[in-house]
Amino acid sequence: MKLKSVAAFEKQLREAAPDGFSKIYMILAACPFERKYYVSKLYNFIAHYKPKLPFRSGEDALEMGLFSEERVVHLESEKGLKSLPNDVIAIFSGEKCSPAYYKEIENDVVCLDLTLEKPWEKKERLIEELQRIARHGQKSILLQAANRLLEQIGNDFAALKNELEKLLLYIGDRKTVEEKDIEEITKQEKEVTAWQIAEALVWKCKGVKRQEFKDLSEVLALIALVRHHIYLGIQICREGELPSLRKNQIDIYLPFCKKVGPLHFIERLLFLFEWEVKAKSSSFDPTLLWDLLVIHYDTLPTTEFASSRG
Repeated sequence: MKLKSVAAFEKQLREAAPDGFSKIYMILAACPFERKYYVSKLYNFIAHYKPKLPFRSGEDALEMGLFSEERVVHLESEKGLKSLPNDVIAIFSGEKCSPAYYKEIENDVVCLDLTLEKPWEKKERLIEELQRIARHGQKSILLQAANRLLEQIGNDFAALKNELEKLLLYIGDRKTVEEKDIEEITKQEKEVTAWQIAEALVWKCKGVKRQEFKDLSEVLALIALVRHHIYLGIQICREGELPSLRKNQIDIYLPFCKKVGPLHFIERLLFLFEWEVKAKSSSFDPTLLWDLLVIHYDTLPTTEFASSRG
């Protein structure tokens, strides 16, 4: 069964659950990030009904051990799909599947095929995914705002998801991303955005000038973005290169993480929590408050900070 839309694919999954899952699932898409995203969503859906079902990758995971267990196996090669062990649900992802090969296994396959998607269909799908991501964070993005985001970023799903996550952090306690938020944080490269300010502080990027702030809410939104970058640093230290990062980000973030290690970020995370509490009860001018935060952040190496807390 070959389905050309995410909605149709998800409908088939809902109707099959919990006892009628297919033996083989296919995700066909040109973008590697999109393939990984939909593989992850598919596994999470299956795991909701089969919570003890492990996720494995590669052809080695197809081999039956002495004490074989039911499992989901992700494959990026067609090899092995014809003769699957009985205890395996296979998810194949790739840019394409050869027609002859698909013909041989089509009776056992449910396939999401995005390779022939029309431009307007892709736009609708990406907007729906952005709205889902926002809902997952218990927030929402207005349709006009989602359209505006696509106008500025294009149809690169990884970049769109990354930008939306910035916006969800930026709006703080508000529940809805609006067009004005996109104008404020997703600006032209020549303008300094809140994201660039936070990035410059955490990753020691140069070329970002000192900024003036009119309101405490701007500083608190910026603190949230700094916290995001710190969490990102901890994750990179633990997991290495992340697929959601762009090449220019990897070139900066990865060497920095290797140089400083996870303790550097953990100590600064604690510092940021303390400083955020102080900021909320402070009567200081917002610009002065941010300047003081930057001075303390920059002048407290991990070793000094750790010893000062001891």
